Amino acid sequence: MKTPPSDTIELLVRLRWPFAAVVGLLFALTRLVEGLYFDAAMETPAGRALDPIVWGLLAFAAIWGVLSWAIHQERLRISNEARMLAALRESNERLELLYEINQRVASSATLDEVLDYAITLPARLVNAGAATIVLMDEQGQPYTARVTGIDAGELERARTAFLLRLMTSPPDQPVVLSPHLGCNWAACLVLPLVEHDAHPIGWIEAFLKEGPATLRETRQPVLQPLLATVAGELTEAVVNSRRRDRAIASIAAVERAISAERTRIARDLHDGVAQSLAFMRMRIDLWEDWLTQEPERLREEFATFKANLRRQIEELRRAIFALRPIEIGQLGFAGALRRFINEFAEQQDWDVSIDFAELPPDLPPVLELAAFRFVQEALNNVAKHAQARRVWIKLGVRDQGLIIHVRDDGVGFNPGEEPPAGHLGLRQMRERATALDGQCMIMSRPGDGTEVRVWLPLRYSVTTVN
Repeated sequence: MKTPPSDTIELLVRLRWPFAAVVGLLFALTRLVEGLYFDAAMETPAGRALDPIVWGLLAFAAIWGVLSWAIHQERLRISNEARMLAALRESNERLELLYEINQRVASSATLDEVLDYAITLPARLVNAGAATIVLMDEQGQPYTARVTGIDAGELERARTAFLLRLMTSPPDQPVVLSPHLGCNWAACLVLPLVEHDAHPIGWIEAFLKEGPATLRETRQPVLQPLLATVAGELTEAVVNSRRRDRAIASIAAVERAISAERTRIARDLHDGVAQSLAFMRMRIDLWEDWLTQEPERLREEFATFKANLRRQIEELRRAIFALRPIEIGQLGFAGALRRFINEFAEQQDWDVSIDFAELPPDLPPVLELAAFRFVQEALNNVAKHAQARRVWIKLGVRDQGLIIHVRDDGVGFNPGEEPPAGHLGLRQMRERATALDGQCMIMSRPGDGTEVRVWLPLRYSVTTVN
């Protein structure tokens, strides 16, 4: 069944000629009758013949013109309605796509899920035959994160043809490129992925079979804002996924650090307190024989026993102190670390100097935990081996990295020689610094104290933090 607008136009087209002819004929007959009976001027035969014909033709032309104008207006109305309906459908499709993107992005738990969905969008947006997603790593270097519709060899040829291999950062806005060399693609759309603060995170390369001119002429008016909106959604999704991954990695690093610290404390208790107590129990068995035979020797044993017992109590206190939670949530990193240092120094009867003047307030959580462990390990080493009376601690920023300096006025040692027994903490600090792409330097000299200097980059790849 035909639609009413189409029926109206067909009806007007069918009736235009006959209706105009009938009206013209009626006008001509009417004018003829008037001339015969009422108009005295029409006395000649020629006048009586030409006058009705002229008026009939004028009436015919008027009616035909009116109907033609009505047909034109009806067609114009239908055309406008069709364009409006097409624009409405396209707008609805864009809104549905944006809603779908928003929903998929919100439900994606990992960066891989976001990228797996994002790589399907170029084909839906611009009928791309192939596409790639390029992201910037933590050091600002681009790498290909996803590829679809093209193999590695053809991708290299296409990138060479469009000069994409020379691109190290995305353009400011979507751009359509033409090939400079022969390849299987007529155009390449580069869609930048840029955060709100203009920090680029990557771009999308969509390879097209149609040329740049066709793409601009047919889709440019609506494509530009749509691409900008889609790029914004994808950028936010990638950034949020990376933040979530870093948070998960930080939590995992914290869990590993807690596990490693528990292992260290258990090892210290086993190698120190447990073995000393077992040795003391064996000595007590001998004291029973000395009560009557060698009382003087027993007094010396008691003095040694008291000294050993005092050392084991200090070891236990240090182990219990290390198990206390870090109150970063309540005091902030600097406040929690300052409290820890002061309480540790009070236990050891040290004079301590703390300098946090250059410490930034927004360290990454992994660096906060790592800095705390470095300070804790360094203070444990001072308490066990240095026999120090004064300790200096400084944290700040230098050369785009976090610096941690811990110095004491203790007995010192020769770093070039084999570390004294129990100095495993120095090796652990070096390994921890290496895991964070940092450096750890130990400076010491016998009789002149020890200084631990650690540098950790503020931008780093998340790795295992022991």
